[in-house]
Amino acid sequence: MEKLFLKYMKQREAKPKRPKAETMMQYSPGPVITISREYGCHGTAIGHMLVDTINRKNQALNRNANEWRFVSKEILEQSAQELNMSPELLSDMSFKQRNDVFSHLTMLFSSSYYASNTKIKNTIAKVIYNYANDGSAVIIGRAAEAITKDIKRGIHIKLVAPLERRAEWVRDEENLTLEAAKKRCQEEDDKRAKFRRYFESDRSDLEYFDAVINVAKMTVEEIVEVIFVLAESRGFL
Repeated sequence: MEKLFLKYMKQREAKPKRPKAETMMQYSPGPVITISREYGCHGTAIGHMLVDTINRKNQALNRNANEWRFVSKEILEQSAQELNMSPELLSDMSFKQRNDVFSHLTMLFSSSYYASNTKIKNTIAKVIYNYANDGSAVIIGRAAEAITKDIKRGIHIKLVAPLERRAEWVRDEENLTLEAAKKRCQEEDDKRAKFRRYFESDRSDLEYFDAVINVAKMTVEEIVEVIFVLAESRGFL
């Protein structure tokens, strides 16, 4: 249809008018902010506060903007519904590698049909992309930075901190010994890295991020303010 339209315009020897910036913005995907995090970096708390801050400041400035939303558990819930699986099982299966999917004995007793590892990951990716495409969303984890990489109105943040510091947080929050907390951080980091590699191929995950923030050096409020200013400076709010 677009090619026919351009051909028609050329035949009339007239140049098509360039759409106004606000019209282009209206029909472009996003805006979206993705937050990836090492285990223990309080990504959920930061994401919730970021959404609250954006909505509060937009309202205070009387901006005619859509209300932003926090997206996390909704990803698994929608994906599980589509695949006829429980969210808990889907979460566990999404981290499995192709060669160990069949070792998950829970599948033998599940009322749901067997969904391949590839289908699970691709379904999760579709749900994430739809949220990002609709816009005004802060999406936590699940390789969202790689899945939404082609959306120009997007900001991708990674939260990091030294292992020892993260282990201390996890120890206090999950009532573990320091060694157990450190092991949990390493195991969860490994699971998340394997999931991201499915979408990132051989590229370094750092290639997908606009900013990497050390949460051991900043308060939650400071981190939220940094992300807010970045989004505002790019005209996404």
